[in-house]
Amino acid sequence: MKYLILLSFLILSSACSRSGVMVRMFDDLAVSKADDYFELTSKQREELKKDLQKDVDVARKELLPQIAKSLRSMEPHINKDKLDSETITTQMMEFQNYFKKLSGYFGETAVKTSLSLEPSQVFHFAKEVREDIEDDSESDAKEKVEKRYKKSVEFWIGGISSAQKEKIQKFLKENPFPSKLQNENKEYVLNQFLEAKKNPEALKKFVKDFFNDYESVRLPAYTEALNNHKKAFQKFLIEEFWSTVSKNQKETLKENITSRAEDLEKIAQYN
Repeated sequence: MKYLILLSFLILSSACSRSGVMVRMFDDLAVSKADDYFELTSKQREELKKDLQKDVDVARKELLPQIAKSLRSMEPHINKDKLDSETITTQMMEFQNYFKKLSGYFGETAVKTSLSLEPSQVFHFAKEVREDIEDDSESDAKEKVEKRYKKSVEFWIGGISSAQKEKIQKFLKENPFPSKLQNENKEYVLNQFLEAKKNPEALKKFVKDFFNDYESVRLPAYTEALNNHKKAFQKFLIEEFWSTVSKNQKETLKENITSRAEDLEKIAQYN
């Protein structure tokens, strides 16, 4: 549920230029995604939507201005031929910390929703998660990861060249994303949730831990592999990929940073 909420929030924050549209659409999308996994009752949907509206209101006012400020702090580095590894790594860590902070805003709502779930809804959730794991074959996972990485780069610098695509492919071949461990982690976290659901206090603790410090409930081997992969990708971007970024791509990056920082500020100020 955490990732459904956060992905909805981040997608709409970055995609909607109209603040009011984002604020209105977020809770609808998040509730819809939660409903797909839990088959919520009409009362649960109504309560979840109401609670999410409150959470979003606090999160966007407190956190989005900070994210916008961090985005703007990247502008001076754009025209450089070579990036400072230490500075960029620090900035990337900031954004990861924002993700963790954002997660915490929705913890109480997640606890409330989890405690309201009936056994049949928990069974449905487990079934959906395990079907997702089964459907995610290793070959499909590799294709999805490559597509996601290319899109994430294009999101900032615009279209990328064939040579740049090949560089990303080469990186992923040499540093494969830990997809197998990711699926093992999904099962690992799911089993913790199912066990915690047997006791209300244990469930509260698990959900709070999941939203406030999700690494604490992850499969340790996955956390280690994922962190190593992230470090390798950061090094790749700084030491190999940046030298291929053209002047036009840098201009696009600068424009996107500015416009997305402005969008976040508008969303934060929306009443």
